[in-house]
Amino acid sequence: MMRPKYSLLLLSGLLLLPGCSYQQASTARPRLADLPAFDRSILQSDAPVSEQQLDQLYQQILTLQPAAETRQKILYRLSQMYTRQLEQAELPADQERVALEQMVSRYQQLLVDYPQDPNNELIRYQLSRSYDLLGQQDACLEQLDILLRDYPSATFSSEIWFRKADIHYSRSDYPLALPAYLAVLQGSDAALKLHARYMAGWSYFKLQQFEAADEQFLRVLDNSYTELLATGSEQPQQSLRDEVMRTLSISLSYQQQGASLQALLKRVDYPGGERPLPYVAQLYQHLAEFLVTKQLYTESLQSYRLFVADYAYSLTAAQFQLKLIEAYLQNADATAALAEQQQYLQLFGPGSVFWQRASVVEVAEVGPYLLQYLDYFARQAYNAALKQKQDSNSNGMADAENQPELLFATAIPLWQDMLSILQDPILAQALPQSVLQQYSQADLRYLLAESYAGAAQEEDALALYTELGYQANISDASLFTAQDAAYKALLLSQKNLQFANGAQRAWQQQTQFVTRHSQHPAAQQVALQQLQQRYNQQDYHAVLQHSSAVTDWPHPESSQVSLENEARFLHSQSELALHDYAAAERSINALLLQILPAERRNLLTTQLASSIYQQAQQTNTPVLAVQGHLQRLLDTLPDSAYHQAAAFQQIELVRAQADYPAAILLLTAFLQRYDNTERTATANAMLLDSYEQAGRWPEAAALLLTLAKQGDAEQQREAQYLAAQYYQRAGDIATALDSWRSYANRYHQPHLLAQEARLQLVLLYQQQQDLYRQNFWREKIIAFEQQFAEQGNARSQQLAAQAALDLGRHNSQLFANVRLAHPLAKSLQQKRQHMTTAIKQFEQSMHYGIAGLLSEAQFQVAELYQHMAKAILESDRPKTLDELALEEYQLLLEEQAYPFEEQAIAIYQQNTRLTQQQLWDSWIEQSFQRLSVLLPAKFNKTESYRGVADAAY
Repeated sequence: MMRPKYSLLLLSGLLLLPGCSYQQASTARPRLADLPAFDRSILQSDAPVSEQQLDQLYQQILTLQPAAETRQKILYRLSQMYTRQLEQAELPADQERVALEQMVSRYQQLLVDYPQDPNNELIRYQLSRSYDLLGQQDACLEQLDILLRDYPSATFSSEIWFRKADIHYSRSDYPLALPAYLAVLQGSDAALKLHARYMAGWSYFKLQQFEAADEQFLRVLDNSYTELLATGSEQPQQSLRDEVMRTLSISLSYQQQGASLQALLKRVDYPGGERPLPYVAQLYQHLAEFLVTKQLYTESLQSYRLFVADYAYSLTAAQFQLKLIEAYLQNADATAALAEQQQYLQLFGPGSVFWQRASVVEVAEVGPYLLQYLDYFARQAYNAALKQKQDSNSNGMADAENQPELLFATAIPLWQDMLSILQDPILAQALPQSVLQQYSQADLRYLLAESYAGAAQEEDALALYTELGYQANISDASLFTAQDAAYKALLLSQKNLQFANGAQRAWQQQTQFVTRHSQHPAAQQVALQQLQQRYNQQDYHAVLQHSSAVTDWPHPESSQVSLENEARFLHSQSELALHDYAAAERSINALLLQILPAERRNLLTTQLASSIYQQAQQTNTPVLAVQGHLQRLLDTLPDSAYHQAAAFQQIELVRAQADYPAAILLLTAFLQRYDNTERTATANAMLLDSYEQAGRWPEAAALLLTLAKQGDAEQQREAQYLAAQYYQRAGDIATALDSWRSYANRYHQPHLLAQEARLQLVLLYQQQQDLYRQNFWREKIIAFEQQFAEQGNARSQQLAAQAALDLGRHNSQLFANVRLAHPLAKSLQQKRQHMTTAIKQFEQSMHYGIAGLLSEAQFQVAELYQHMAKAILESDRPKTLDELALEEYQLLLEEQAYPFEEQAIAIYQQNTRLTQQQLWDSWIEQSFQRLSVLLPAKFNKTESYRGVADAAY
């Protein structure tokens, strides 16, 4: 590397020496003579004298051989004058060298002649300068070393150290140059310190101690910048600053470039406390620009990036960030450029530290870029979200990577930041109008609302849509209309009904929309929705009141017939719900005149039938009016769902009027049409009842049997039982007998009804005087009562007791009809057989203990015994017996008859004892009568049995 050309030139005018004063002289190359001569200001004279005059005067004095002291002073003064004249003279090189050699001889002679002279310090100093000008650096160094040795506290020791260091540096002896430069730094000469520090930095650099070199360079810049701030002028130090800047950049380029600069600034304290930001920015920028010249583009950009990272609150950082963006754009690296643009937004956008601290002017400078980048990234995220949403809708489902909500959410803060910039009244005045005119605040707010909605931030979206739809000034909107925004607000409010006050807000949105934006294509539909909501809330009066808001739409040219019909439909449904069936009938008839879908027409037809039918159900409606409604329904809507109910109600009305023949006709027709409905069974029952009320028993019985075939076994049994009764009532004995016989043979259960059926058979056979069949069914009654004794009751027991009694009577009659004739044994056996059977049957009757039947059965048994005794006594006598034998035969018969009579008496007595159980009837009375004959001594007393009889009652 070349020796810095500024190190000596900038020292001119700074060095002050006592003694004479010399004007500055400059040469074409840096050398020791470039330094200024001694300051002559201390030598004052009253009258100006030229140096030639002084020289002549001093020479004249010397010829006079003055005193030694005077001579010494004159010689020293002449040496100074000659040195000054040499410095001011512009001599050719060879003449100048000769003059310098003469000067060296004079200085050397003075030092020899006057070794202790106080001015020798200056003489040696001038001698060192002369050696330097002659290029005799070793001789110069020797004199400098003597000065530093003999005069360590000299006022110009700093300069001496500097000259020594400069010589070592020029010889590339950096280890010796460095401590000499550092020694200058320990002195008090501020000007020399500045350059010594600079050269110390170079020395460190040459020794590859880059961090130490950087520190020296930075301190040079710090000091010069401090002086710049103090003087307000850049010119005195600018060339030095430029050179040091470049040198520092070179050193940093050998290290970690920007990172090394960043570490250096943190390591070296600034004299004033904190380095001024413009100065720091200059360091980073100078480094970045230098790195570009070395084609270290990435490192150059990193320098800007590091400054931005540390000083993001500054406008300069924003400017540097733009340099990064521009660099990437020039290199066609769009990805990196976009990343830096996003970084720009993050560091300098609204809400950043920069934004909070920056002035209006600074914010106005970054504002256009912020708006540009915000708009780009917001639209990019928004459009990507729209595409993903479209893809999701087309696929019918969303996958994990396809999440438009996240992209919409990404766009939201970007739109918000744009609006915060554009809506700031102070900033709006600072920004150029050309920038403001590029963006529509209304469109941005609409896009923000759309993004809110897409990100499922529906409360925010609803509020913004509402504002855009009803309150905001959207004169500059190009993406939407107030109607569009209002409709979006409406849709959102309807979507979020589950939120607090969701239904109320949705209703308000609907009302506002219909009122303010009735020309919107969906407005009439919204009005219909409100009507539907009223209907769903069962506010039917409100539906009737507001249905005209849809049917009488204020814009007839855009009114939709389908919506009008739907409103009319809700109107009719509300009338039905309010039970205003007459009005509903009129509304439905009007609707049926329109072109309607088949399903709706079928429903209305059914409801028309219902409205007519319900009019027939109204309380206090006259019967004739009810019949009129029903007949109108049956005539006009024969296929309606209410036809069955109407026909059935008509039948009920006719039956209520006891017009059973007419009811039978209507019921027959009803059952022919509705043979298998929930009313079929009731209708059959009503027809059966009508047959009964009309006395048409055969038809009733036939209907019963027919119905029984369709039912289960139990129903068939009941039908068989009733049919038998109906045939019996009709006087159709033969059919009745067949029905009862069929029932008795098929159904032994329930036991009680089966016994009643057998009883009816007995009674019917009695009417036909068919004794055999009477007794057959009497025996059945007795047998089944014995078989199902546990299921019997008083009634069934009475029937069995009566049957047994009747059978006993029958056999008693057979017993009475047998006459005891010869041969007596044969007739007696036959009579005994009938007697035994009768007694057994009477005993069966008595077994049930039925009061009225028990007394008769016991009486009949006693009668059998009494009759047997009498029959024996009155039996035929053998014709071959003589009188004695006949008498013996009579005694024998009496012996045979006596037990029977005794048995009869005992049974009669047993029968009379029933009075002790508070019983009395004709059979007990007859028992007393029989006993009064058989035992007159005991029972032929009227008061005896009558008293007993009275006691029984």
